[in-house]
Amino acid sequence: MNKDLTLAELRSRLDRLGAGAVLRISDHDYERLFGINEVAAAKAAQFARKHHCVSVPGDGSVYFRKSNPDAYRSVELVQDAPPMSR
Repeated sequence: MNKDLTLAELRSRLDRLGAGAVLRISDHDYERLFGINEVAAAKAAQFARKHHCVSVPGDGSVYFRKSNPDAYRSVELVQDAPPMSR
Protein backbone atom coordinates (compact mmCIF):
# COMPACT_ATOMS: atom_id res chain seq x y z
CA MET A 1 0.00 0.00 0.00
CA ASN A 2 1.39 3.37 -1.01
CA LYS A 3 0.64 6.04 1.58
CA ASP A 4 1.49 9.70 1.37
CA LEU A 5 4.38 10.96 3.49
CA THR A 6 3.30 13.31 6.28
CA LEU A 7 5.26 16.31 7.53
CA ALA A 8 5.52 14.68 10.97
CA GLU A 9 6.95 11.51 9.42
CA LEU A 10 9.46 13.50 7.35
CA ARG A 11 10.51 15.42 10.47
CA SER A 12 11.03 12.15 12.35
CA ARG A 13 13.03 10.58 9.52
CA LEU A 14 15.30 13.63 9.18
CA ASP A 15 15.93 13.71 12.93
CA ARG A 16 17.00 10.05 12.88
CA LEU A 17 19.47 10.44 10.00
CA GLY A 18 23.15 10.10 10.79
CA ALA A 19 25.75 12.60 9.58
CA GLY A 20 26.13 12.44 5.79
CA ALA A 21 23.06 10.21 5.33
CA VAL A 22 20.60 10.98 2.54
CA LEU A 23 16.81 10.67 2.51
CA ARG A 24 14.95 10.74 -0.82
CA ILE A 25 11.33 11.78 -1.16
CA SER A 26 9.26 11.77 -4.34
CA ASP A 27 8.35 14.94 -6.19
CA HIS A 28 4.71 14.07 -5.43
CA ASP A 29 5.34 14.18 -1.67
CA TYR A 30 7.55 17.28 -1.99
CA GLU A 31 4.88 19.21 -3.91
CA ARG A 32 2.15 18.10 -1.51
CA LEU A 33 4.16 19.08 1.59
CA PHE A 34 5.86 22.28 0.40
CA GLY A 35 3.98 23.42 -2.72
CA ILE A 36 4.99 24.01 -6.32
CA ASN A 37 5.39 27.78 -6.48
CA GLU A 38 8.56 29.87 -6.17
CA VAL A 39 8.30 29.77 -2.37
CA ALA A 40 8.36 25.96 -2.15
CA ALA A 41 12.15 25.60 -2.42
CA ALA A 42 12.71 28.20 0.31
CA LYS A 43 10.19 26.47 2.59
CA ALA A 44 11.85 23.10 2.00
CA ALA A 45 15.33 24.55 2.60
CA GLN A 46 14.21 26.21 5.84
CA PHE A 47 12.57 22.97 7.01
CA ALA A 48 15.75 21.04 6.17
CA ARG A 49 17.98 23.51 8.06
CA LYS A 50 15.85 23.11 11.18
CA HIS A 51 16.77 19.42 11.06
CA HIS A 52 20.46 20.03 10.24
CA CYS A 53 20.04 19.00 6.60
CA VAL A 54 20.18 20.52 3.15
CA SER A 55 17.58 19.89 0.46
CA VAL A 56 18.70 19.14 -3.09
CA PRO A 57 16.28 18.76 -6.02
CA GLY A 58 16.87 15.79 -8.28
CA ASP A 59 15.24 14.06 -11.21
CA GLY A 60 11.79 13.04 -9.93
CA SER A 61 12.88 13.34 -6.29
CA VAL A 62 14.16 15.70 -3.65
CA TYR A 63 17.07 14.63 -1.46
CA PHE A 64 17.71 15.69 2.12
CA ARG A 65 21.31 15.27 3.26
CA LYS A 66 22.23 15.42 6.94
CA SER A 67 25.12 17.76 7.61
CA ASN A 68 28.09 16.79 9.74
CA PRO A 69 28.74 19.64 12.20
CA ASP A 70 31.81 17.87 13.65
CA ALA A 71 33.54 17.72 10.26
CA TYR A 72 32.84 21.32 9.33
CA ARG A 73 32.40 22.96 12.76
CA SER A 74 29.06 24.20 11.48
CA VAL A 75 25.54 22.93 10.99
CA GLU A 76 25.71 24.21 7.41
CA LEU A 77 26.96 21.87 4.70
CA VAL A 78 29.93 23.19 2.74
CA GLN A 79 30.54 22.63 -0.95
CA ASP A 80 32.87 19.80 -1.94
CA ALA A 81 36.34 20.90 -2.93
CA PRO A 82 37.07 20.83 -6.68
CA PRO A 83 39.14 17.89 -7.88
CA MET A 84 42.89 18.44 -7.89
CA SER A 85 44.68 18.24 -11.22
CA ARG A 86 47.96 16.39 -11.58
